[in-house]
Amino acid sequence: MLLDVIAISFLIAFLRGGRIKDIPKFYRLYLLAISIILQVCAGIWHEIAGIFISLSYLFILLFFFFNKQHEDIRIFLLGWFLNALAIWSNKGRMPIDLEQAKKLPYDLEPVINGTNFKHSVLTEATNLPFLTDIIYMPVIIPRVISIGDLFIMLGAFLLIQRLMNKPISLIHLREGKNYAAKG
Repeated sequence: MLLDVIAISFLIAFLRGGRIKDIPKFYRLYLLAISIILQVCAGIWHEIAGIFISLSYLFILLFFFFNKQHEDIRIFLLGWFLNALAIWSNKGRMPIDLEQAKKLPYDLEPVINGTNFKHSVLTEATNLPFLTDIIYMPVIIPRVISIGDLFIMLGAFLLIQRLMNKPISLIHLREGKNYAAKG
C-alpha cells in the first residue's frame, strides 16, 4: 500500500538535499518481524485470517508504542490504531465501500463473496464505518483508504524525511520554529 508514498517521500527528501546519515534507533524490532510473519500467515490460512490480522495489528501497535519517542512514529501509531479499531470491531477485516472500490482496476469478487482475507464489504451492520476504507484515492496507485491510512501515509513521509536527515516536525512547525533547518 505504501510503496508509492515511500518512493515519493525518498524523492522529495533527496530533492530537499537529504542523505541517509544516521538511522534512528528503533526498539523491539522483533515485534515488527512478528507482525510481518502474522500478515504472511493470514495470506496462507484464509479461514482464520482475521485472527492473524488482528494479532499482527497488536504487535505493530506495540512496536510503535515502544518507539513513540519519535514524533513520526506517534503519527503512525495514531493511524494504525484507528485502522486496528475498524478491523477489530469488524471480525478481523477492514470493510471497504464497494461504490468507491468499483472505481479500482481490481477484481472485487473475493471481497464480495467473503474470500478476501483482509477486506469485507461495508454494510449497514459495519461497526465504526467512518474508520473504514471509504476514501477513493486515484493517484499513482489507485486505492480506497481510511482515515487511519492518511495518518500512516503522513507518518511514513515524515519518517523518511527524518531518515534522509531532513526532518519536518509538525510540533515545531505549529510552534513557529524552523526545525528542519536545524538538522
